Amino acid sequence: MSELIRRIGETYDELPYLSSAFIQTAPEHLHAVAHLFGLATPAPASARVLELGCAAGGNLIPFAARYPAARTLGVDLSGVQVEAGNRAIQAMGLDNIELRHASITELDEDLGEFDYIICHGVYSWVPEDVREAILRISRRHLAANGVAYISYNTYPGWKAKEVVRDAMLLRGGPRETPQEKLSYARGMINFLHDMARDDSVLKKIMQENIGMIRHGHEHYLSHEFLELCNAPCYFRDFVEAAGQHGLGYLAEADITGMFASNYGSKAAEPLLRECGGSQLALEQLLDFLNNRTFRQTLLVAAERTAGIRYQLEADRFAGLHLAGHFTGAGEDAQAELWKAVNGSQLRVVSPASRQVIRRLNESWPATIAVAELVSDARNAAAEPDAAQAEVLRFVEQMVIYGAVRVRLAPILPSATTDRPHIPATLRRLLALQRNTPVPVSLYNTWHEALADPGPVANVLLPLLDGEHDRAMLISALRESARRGEVNFLREGQPLTDDAAIDAAAIEHVDSNLRQMAAQALFMTSA
Repeated sequence: MSELIRRIGETYDELPYLSSAFIQTAPEHLHAVAHLFGLATPAPASARVLELGCAAGGNLIPFAARYPAARTLGVDLSGVQVEAGNRAIQAMGLDNIELRHASITELDEDLGEFDYIICHGVYSWVPEDVREAILRISRRHLAANGVAYISYNTYPGWKAKEVVRDAMLLRGGPRETPQEKLSYARGMINFLHDMARDDSVLKKIMQENIGMIRHGHEHYLSHEFLELCNAPCYFRDFVEAAGQHGLGYLAEADITGMFASNYGSKAAEPLLRECGGSQLALEQLLDFLNNRTFRQTLLVAAERTAGIRYQLEADRFAGLHLAGHFTGAGEDAQAELWKAVNGSQLRVVSPASRQVIRRLNESWPATIAVAELVSDARNAAAEPDAAQAEVLRFVEQMVIYGAVRVRLAPILPSATTDRPHIPATLRRLLALQRNTPVPVSLYNTWHEALADPGPVANVLLPLLDGEHDRAMLISALRESARRGEVNFLREGQPLTDDAAIDAAAIEHVDSNLRQMAAQALFMTSA
């Protein structure tokens, strides 16, 4: 291990990341994206998954907990983070996951073969030999029909951010502790923001970044802007480097940025003319158009790229399961405008499309099969074939806009019961965090990280074991309030009257259970 790599590992020992799930890296999501573009990949439920740079396993543990038949391995340079993750794994009772303390450059040939390889937040932040090792491992140990995910900082957007990084390093770099470095670095950016001429490029750069620098998480800012290595690259150069290792471009984890049509006809028409039918050329052009700073690229074995189809076809939607939630954003006489959870807006004009919106809203946050949406439309229409075509066209529009989440297997509500429950593994992680804090965040079935649940939820979550009904939960919360462990406030003052506490306990149990349901805590993966 080189001295530089050793020092990088020490920075993560000194200031560990909060290790979280990233929904865009979930193997179920990668599975669905590959399908949309014409490639079959292994079913996640029994997949072999490798994460390079796994931190404390917060992005790998939720997947291992969902799928006991899957096999997962995480590798990280920080012994502190790996140790914390292994404590969580042991406490949760998981036996299908291993976290290994090692440098990526030192992984040996007998590592094995993996269906999905994930490398999030590593490639740009390590020296060249580690970047080479990431690509080498991603090809050598990738199954023939597997997918590798690699995220990285990109130009041209990072050209401006390099000014921010350089200024932060100038003042913060010579300091001793990570906290001291960041404090001095933030001071530099505050100074430049306040002192730069209003008409200068520097002022614009500072205005675009000052909010993040002032309010961003300490671990993110330190490792993003003050890390020993940060090597952004152009998309074309990343693809070329991947190609030298036998890897070819498949897609982005977020596919919405891949379609020229999402940028309006004024931009789309010249873009498509210029790229001449090449998705690679289009991607690089779009990076310039959007001043892109970050990519989450999916790679496959180079020989598989001949089978990729970037023009979406109706038959690829037949096996999909969708989840979406929409709110009315306005109406006129001939159309309704609906807003999706990602902020995109859809104009819905046909009865079949309106029915799709209604069914998705009813199912959220669970999925509903496209086949079921088609069947509903056919049964309700005077012209079934036309209704089916309309539903499939609308599904395509929602997918391209990112207005729905997509899976190839359903995400279903837990069995209906008056005794709500969440997985035992999640309850054990919560108990560990309360007693011996570890930098591993809570998560839901959609592979999303959850924020600190708050004092009321912290009382309720350990009791969601299928044994406690609503009355028991209310009683437990009421007693916790009377012991002073939870405070119910009115006009800023704690409630002390028993009747008021009882009423507040009922209100808080019901509102928290509704919130947990909306957060997909009561969902299961098929």
